[in-house]
Amino acid sequence: MTHRSRESTGTAREADTGSTPPELPVREILAAAARAGWRHRQRTLGVAVAVSAVTAVMEFVANHLTDQANVPLLVFTALTAWGVSVLGTVFLSGFLCRLVGEAERGRTAPGIWQVARALPWGRLVGADLLAVLLVLIGLVALVIPGLVAITMLAVVGPVIEIEDRRVTAALRRSAHLVRGHFWTVALLATLPVIAASGINSILPDPDHAGQVLTALAIRVIAEALLEAAIGLTLVELSYRLIALDRPSGGGR
Repeated sequence: MTHRSRESTGTAREADTGSTPPELPVREILAAAARAGWRHRQRTLGVAVAVSAVTAVMEFVANHLTDQANVPLLVFTALTAWGVSVLGTVFLSGFLCRLVGEAERGRTAPGIWQVARALPWGRLVGADLLAVLLVLIGLVALVIPGLVAITMLAVVGPVIEIEDRRVTAALRRSAHLVRGHFWTVALLATLPVIAASGINSILPDPDHAGQVLTALAIRVIAEALLEAAIGLTLVELSYRLIALDRPSGGGR
């Protein structure tokens, strides 16, 4: 083989290698999320339980204590409960992102009120609403497009936090980062999110005060643990995806 042909072969191999995205270390991501959760367990669980409790109480009031015949009041309480849920989810996600980010830089973990003041609320809520709309359109269409949308937009929130992006840029960036690792992101993000959304369906419908308290307690604890675990995993996943993409400079 001539020197020129060897160079051509080597170039072809490099091109083939470069075209294959590096694999995400699933075990390392889960282990890092678990370490972060354990290291900051008091703050993480405290915020997650508080968010879950407020959301659960608001949804219980909307579903069980509101006069079902009073349509305006029913719509108002339902929208209020939904809005509280969105804000709670945004805050928990932002808090966990700041917690992990500061820890990775070797800085002191931020306080709850410090995070609340510093979060880009408008962009995070806007991105969340737009992502939900795209997912709903996909689910109404043929279900599969909705599941694809959930996966492709899984890291929109962390991308806004980590890279300080605008809403539409964050949506594009999330899709760009996930594209080469679709099935891994589906495993780490989409499946847990779908599982977490089914908690309400397996809880018994309370008939009296004792059952109400028990059902709310079970829901709050279960949701807090799941949401914290999912949030930490998404943050670790986002940092790994961004780190893998940096050499190519893609998506900017």
